[in-house]
Amino acid sequence: MLSLEPTTLLQSLVAVTLSTGILLLISSRQNRSESSLLFWGLANLLGSLGLVLLGLRGIAPDRLSIDVANATLFLGYMLNWAGMRRFCNRGISWWWIVAPSILWLGLCQWPVFYASVEWRIAVNSAIMGLIALASAGTLWSLKGERLVSRHPAAIWLVIHAGVFLARIPFALTTTMPAGGQIIASASVTLLLFEALFHVTIISFLQLSMAKDRAENRYRKAAETDVLTGLPNRRAFFERAERGVAEAVAGGREAAVLVIDIDRFKSINDTFGHAGGDRVLTSVAEAIRSHLRSGDTFGRIGGEEFGCLLADTAQAPALVVAEGLRRRIACLDIRSGGARIRISASIGVSAVCARAVTLSQLLDEADAGLYEAKRGGRDRVIAVEAGFRRAS
Repeated sequence: MLSLEPTTLLQSLVAVTLSTGILLLISSRQNRSESSLLFWGLANLLGSLGLVLLGLRGIAPDRLSIDVANATLFLGYMLNWAGMRRFCNRGISWWWIVAPSILWLGLCQWPVFYASVEWRIAVNSAIMGLIALASAGTLWSLKGERLVSRHPAAIWLVIHAGVFLARIPFALTTTMPAGGQIIASASVTLLLFEALFHVTIISFLQLSMAKDRAENRYRKAAETDVLTGLPNRRAFFERAERGVAEAVAGGREAAVLVIDIDRFKSINDTFGHAGGDRVLTSVAEAIRSHLRSGDTFGRIGGEEFGCLLADTAQAPALVVAEGLRRRIACLDIRSGGARIRISASIGVSAVCARAVTLSQLLDEADAGLYEAKRGGRDRVIAVEAGFRRAS
């Protein structure tokens, strides 16, 4: 039968905590933008030091193996909490980080408290459990970012907190062994086993969360037009194709807009590429501000932008396009003190209860765009049984 020997468990826990701490620190060097990894690595290193000091119970003075050991563990736990706050882009206070350790060292100066093993265990468990719950709450509150490992990490921290908090009534209703014998008690053995499992799981999840975030950043960078900040051609086509397919399958309306800046080559020739870049970024911001958050848009060519308006029939799409055309014409763009006057031509097409694809809708919108160009530019034209002028 397998025997869980406390000393062996403690040594294994120290080794795992130390190695995961080093691994997290190495990862922080490789991913300098994620400062939380540094906090988590330092937390594990402090944890391993606190565990070593705890293991000296009965050998070293109690002030070292009880007072300093637990204060070091609390500091490690608080650094873990600080790492969670950094990961969630929230501020930290060093006073809060050292507060549990200071509280513990202060209580240890009280003879009545220090003489009671049961109360020391209860307070220790309450502090550890509350810190774990605070870390879980911080992580759970993170919004607007898709991280596969975030919820498992938060749930595990709640479970870990529950282990500590469940230990409080047990400690207060049971006579605990005194002195160095407490390390060999069954409750401490189970706690060491859970701690070994915890360090392994939470360190893996922390690395996984950092990896998820890095992948999200790389994916976003690969899908974003560097100049305008809009989705690039590939990202627009992927999202718009999915949107059109869902609209057709669900029997809903959707409309496509193709926007082209008029005489853009002339703008570049007159104001240089810096002036042309200002025009592109200004138009991109106008599109972003004019459309709804649920609409899909992006830069699909040099001076060409595409938009997919969800749940929008052709008539309201023409109204949206006309409003956007006017907005672009009113942009105040300056280069070297001179105003750059611009306009845009827009082609519109809509699903209109047809089994169409994004490619077909773009072809139709392009036809309307070219007709607008031939008709004098600065206008909106939609395809509907031929051409229909909207402005």
